[in-house]
Amino acid sequence: MAASNYSLKVNRDLLDPNFESYRLSLDAIPTYNVELDAAVEEVKLKDSHYTLEHMRAFGMYNYLHLDPWYDDSVLFVDCKGRVLSLTVTLDTALGKPREVYRLSDDSERSDDRLCASLSLTSATWAALSDGSGRLYLLRTGKRGDSSHSKWEPLFVEDLGEPFTVLHSVSHVQSGVHIMEVLLLRVQKDPTETKGSGFSVSLEWITVANAEKKYEVRKRRVLRGKSVPHYAAVVPKGKGLMVASEKPGFDIDVIYGDKSAVFIFCLVKLTV
Repeated sequence: MAASNYSLKVNRDLLDPNFESYRLSLDAIPTYNVELDAAVEEVKLKDSHYTLEHMRAFGMYNYLHLDPWYDDSVLFVDCKGRVLSLTVTLDTALGKPREVYRLSDDSERSDDRLCASLSLTSATWAALSDGSGRLYLLRTGKRGDSSHSKWEPLFVEDLGEPFTVLHSVSHVQSGVHIMEVLLLRVQKDPTETKGSGFSVSLEWITVANAEKKYEVRKRRVLRGKSVPHYAAVVPKGKGLMVASEKPGFDIDVIYGDKSAVFIFCLVKLTV
């Protein structure tokens, strides 16, 4: 099953012919420093992974996660497997890092593992990858400076090869809480003989609360040749939005209702 492709073209009638340029402000950019008792977990690429797609996907990863639901909060994962939260206080300093969750000690530390990745799904939920193929869905409660609660794992499952979490959304359908999570992998592909030998896959997972237990309801995989510039789940899980240089992802349903209708919009940006 192939996804539909759409191209976005510039409407030059909307361009301002009198526009000169943007002027950069010379005001100093505020910077903050804080002492850490353990370094931020940083995973270096192996020599065999220095392909263009590996560099795009994992080589320039931002280890600091801004919380879109709480403007003054920043989170990261350190080398001890702790998820730490920092708060900017009075626009002048960073608060002391506070542990909100710790990855399990039995998480495998394989040679092919990636950096841990975090997606803040909603004001009270988050999706976390340990970089070794395990996905955690966490009930965080209300985050922010006034919150001191620990995050609670309500779904933990090994999903195969290592991945990073690109995006996640949360919604309620017919009274059932559902989380949609989008994962990114760059995998060895024996059929890819003319290029790097790797292919790109996006896995879209739907997890639902069934009888007070969260379980995987659907798994779909999109396989292509290029790491997308942008990929996200559409609100309420109605589809995916993907912007990629090389359209042509193939879609497989590996778990769930194969008769379900998926809406995909793959975009090739052109000028």
